[in-house]
Amino acid sequence: MNLIDLRQVLDDRSVGSPGQVANQGRLRGVRTKVLARRRRRIATWTTAGVAAVVVAAAVVPGGRPDATPAPAVTPSPPRMIEGFPEYAQGARVVAATSGVAPEVRVEVTMVPTTLDLVVFTRCDGAGENVAIEQELRVNGRLLTEGTCAGSVRPDDVAGLGVVVGEPATFVMTTTGAQRYAESSAVAVPIPDGATFGFAVGERMPFERYPLPPRPSGAPTPLDRVPRNCAPTDCADAVVLRSDPADPNLPIRRSVRWRTLAQIDMVAQTPGLLHVRVDGVEVTTGEWWDYAMAGNGMYGDKDQGWKAAFGLDPRPGEQVTVEIVPEHVTGPWRVVLVPAQAVPGG
Repeated sequence: MNLIDLRQVLDDRSVGSPGQVANQGRLRGVRTKVLARRRRRIATWTTAGVAAVVVAAAVVPGGRPDATPAPAVTPSPPRMIEGFPEYAQGARVVAATSGVAPEVRVEVTMVPTTLDLVVFTRCDGAGENVAIEQELRVNGRLLTEGTCAGSVRPDDVAGLGVVVGEPATFVMTTTGAQRYAESSAVAVPIPDGATFGFAVGERMPFERYPLPPRPSGAPTPLDRVPRNCAPTDCADAVVLRSDPADPNLPIRRSVRWRTLAQIDMVAQTPGLLHVRVDGVEVTTGEWWDYAMAGNGMYGDKDQGWKAAFGLDPRPGEQVTVEIVPEHVTGPWRVVLVPAQAVPGG
């Protein structure tokens, strides 16, 4: 179960030092809180006085998985479908559509072969610091809304009326735009010529996903702790690192628990990192290429884990934390950041 907010499944790929990756992830998270403060899975949204124009949609041929394994590497250059790469975030795009303002509505109907879907959105040409806002529905039910450009992996598309083997209609409607400055925003019109669109991807088994070619040379060494984590702030942070000889080896540690603000993960090779606390998996970080990138997860402060996982570790208790890598072939690092290390935590 992936409980990371939409920001956390945005494409976090950025080349740089481990410290820069962690710091950029936090900065990106702050910006996203501003841009996506109204983003939520289920909400009531009213749009009045807007004309809707349906544009042509592209359903990608061969949406049903092939019987043969996928190629070992992603085609170079990657195939683009309506402005989206064919393969991204463990999924293959099987349907996509796009439009140009003043159009405000696009739709596509596809027949899913799985309920494990990822929906990508993109909006371009609105201007500097301007974010187009949209809502996306499937079979008439709200899937997500908020600022455009990102991705969402729904927890329960079956609850939205999606059935394997039956047509499902996805509709994206632009609802306005916001110009952002510092922590404030003002509504602005969507300029004519701005483009918007979405794509529906079906998740694939890791073994069949076409990975990019491995770069030459040794992986970049990871700092022991994030460079932006001052010793006075993160003295109580718990750092778990990959085994130097075998990065796919599980790492387990018994720790005296401190309430967490967040879990930060950094890796630079394709693979998964399963994070377990007292045997309960709280998150899985995913990497699908060789760019150093971060993944994040909220901590147990505010008792968020109790409702989600039935976990309620008490400060001072001995708790077992385990990182179980899967398919990983390079160094990784996981940091449990205590609430006291984060301003306001």
